[in-house]
Amino acid sequence: MRQILRRPVVRALVAAALLLFVLVGGYGTYLANQAGRLPWQEDPTRIPVVPFEGLDVPGFAPQTPVAATPVP
Repeated sequence: MRQILRRPVVRALVAAALLLFVLVGGYGTYLANQAGRLPWQEDPTRIPVVPFEGLDVPGFAPQTPVAATPVP
């Protein structure tokens, strides 16, 4: 094995393959980081969504109590 790595062409090919591997791996990690898909990243906090909240629909009582307006 050592005799093969002593040849400059083989050594250059191994170095180029390692450099390509590092570049592709680094770019893939960058893209995964931007997408939030890395294993050590926390999941975003979910926001509770109440469907149709705040809609004024006739025939249905509102979900939240409405404050009374003072009469002049």
